[in-house]
Amino acid sequence: MTPAPDANKDEVTPAPEGDQTSAGLDEKTFYYFVPPSRQHDPKPEEILTSNETLRSHYQGLSHGTCVIAPRGKPAFCKFTTIPFSSMSSEELQGWEKLVCFFLDQTQYVGQVQNNGPLMGGWMWGCGWRKGMKKEGFRRFCSVGRLAAMIRKALYNAEDEAAAYREANEWIATHLQQLAPRAFKEYREALINGNLPSMAHMEYPTPYNMFDFASFFTFTMYNFFNGPHQDSDVNTWTLVCWIPIFNPRNSNEDDPILADNGFDMLGGQFTFRDFQVYIEMNQVVGVTMCVFRSGQDTHQTLDGASPSDKYTRIGFSCQMSEKMSNAVVAYIQSTTKIAGQKQQIEDAERHIAKEDKKKKSKR
Repeated sequence: MTPAPDANKDEVTPAPEGDQTSAGLDEKTFYYFVPPSRQHDPKPEEILTSNETLRSHYQGLSHGTCVIAPRGKPAFCKFTTIPFSSMSSEELQGWEKLVCFFLDQTQYVGQVQNNGPLMGGWMWGCGWRKGMKKEGFRRFCSVGRLAAMIRKALYNAEDEAAAYREANEWIATHLQQLAPRAFKEYREALINGNLPSMAHMEYPTPYNMFDFASFFTFTMYNFFNGPHQDSDVNTWTLVCWIPIFNPRNSNEDDPILADNGFDMLGGQFTFRDFQVYIEMNQVVGVTMCVFRSGQDTHQTLDGASPSDKYTRIGFSCQMSEKMSNAVVAYIQSTTKIAGQKQQIEDAERHIAKEDKKKKSKR
């Protein structure tokens, strides 16, 4: 007779047969069941969970593909780690292109300044968001930065649109492989809400099979934040981390993806109410995670590369509740929007205004 499992002990097992939460990857998926004794925040007074608390109270997970669930309850997270050493040349090139896409966006958008949980590091937003004014929603863009790129003849609207479509397709494909049900629910929220896809340059635009979210944020340079829950339209959120060489200390011909010298410390992604975290420093490769972002408190801890040679790009894809409300207002003809064409017009007016000022000073 097999003894009954201790309800307060950790348990890692293969995924049950036919479990839909773990469907989507060919390799074996494991479950980490959180025992009742771990289903609370052990140190709520710590804004940033200390290394001592992580060691004494938390379970760290770092390899393979794993679903995290409270024992006897639905899962709230699934993640996978993909070492660069296991990737084909085509897969490596795809991730490199995605990193370059993110880095290129820093030329057009400014850093996010009003993200409540943000405590350190840099964050950018791309795609569609609610406008700063009450009248509408628009694509993330810094008119001044875009004007500077246009003045230098470094901006091509068609190339930019193609880059967004390619990035969206890459992200959507990998999300669908990791968590088909989460991808399906993302798409349903997008389409049922008549929301713009992050790949759309204008609104409205017909959806394609890869459209699933309205915008993404990405972070670098030792980003960390406070414990929080999200208030987005999407129930599940995709977040992904890619270790790279620090762009501030690299030349154009240097590698993009980190090598085995990757030395970052910290930066764990934690679920405080379940005393579990995802450790991203033990595998040099991509970590992808889908989790229930609106119900469970999560946090990215501070981390750094002692050599300052490396950093980590993290990105997540969302649909904000505020922008959803703005879309409803647009459909009811009470608001305006600004896509790529409007942004170019704004940038050209900015250039003309600057030129006029220069002439008046002569």
